[in-house]
Amino acid sequence: LTKKMRQVGPLLMASASALILLGAATRALARPSGRLGAVQFGRGFKSPVVSRVGSRAAIKRMRGMATAASTSSGEAAKRVLVCIADGSEEIETSGIYDTLVRGGVQPVLAKVGGSKDSLACKMSRGMTFVAEKHIDDLTANKDDNFDMVVLPGGLPGAQAFASCDALLSMLQRRKEAGQWYGAICASPAIVFEPNGLLPSQATCFPALQDKIASSVANDPSASRTVVDVEGKVITSQGPGTTLEFGVELLSLLVGEEKADEVAKGLLISREKQAAAA
Repeated sequence: LTKKMRQVGPLLMASASALILLGAATRALARPSGRLGAVQFGRGFKSPVVSRVGSRAAIKRMRGMATAASTSSGEAAKRVLVCIADGSEEIETSGIYDTLVRGGVQPVLAKVGGSKDSLACKMSRGMTFVAEKHIDDLTANKDDNFDMVVLPGGLPGAQAFASCDALLSMLQRRKEAGQWYGAICASPAIVFEPNGLLPSQATCFPALQDKIASSVANDPSASRTVVDVEGKVITSQGPGTTLEFGVELLSLLVGEEKADEVAKGLLISREKQAAAA
């Protein structure tokens, strides 16, 4: 019996050590912001810099107006026209729409081009989105009372936007009235640049940045999202920048506090860079 105990003893001690180590590892994992090796828990995705360009007074005024709008009681929800067409980009469209809804903003999805008999659009990767309205009906009913107009990308969709007189006229009126509008991916280069709608500071899809480089004062590749406060235009680069683009739309529409709240829920850590023009 004594001989058997000597043989079993080391095995029991090794098992006990393994259980102790397992317990320690389990307690470390249970801590909300603990570490296990090189893995940090409780951290969100950190987005790259968003450039806000304009005079310091204009940036301060913009933030004040958005904050006041977000805190006023009884005010109707902000309305944003989000345009789509056959060939528009799915991720950008759904990401913009979803982020706006999370921030308490009312997006209105409008079809551009094609038949008014069907509001369905076949998107760039084959999905089908169904709009709520057609741009021609909005024009006929003079329903252009939106707080912002936003264009997703997707090259065929952007080309459809650029061919739509009703949409271009709406954007021109907004520019002349100093009202906000924005675009992402191909749309700044395909829709804004040829029609005098591009602000002095902007970005777009990297492969198209040479089309806008001579029309803007900044380096289009320097920032993933650019807010031109003086021109009242916001632009961004593509599918991977959609959520930070959407959060910046919220900051302009309903204020920084709500934008930060939505960003936190989306696991985006906002990082902003304001530059005085």
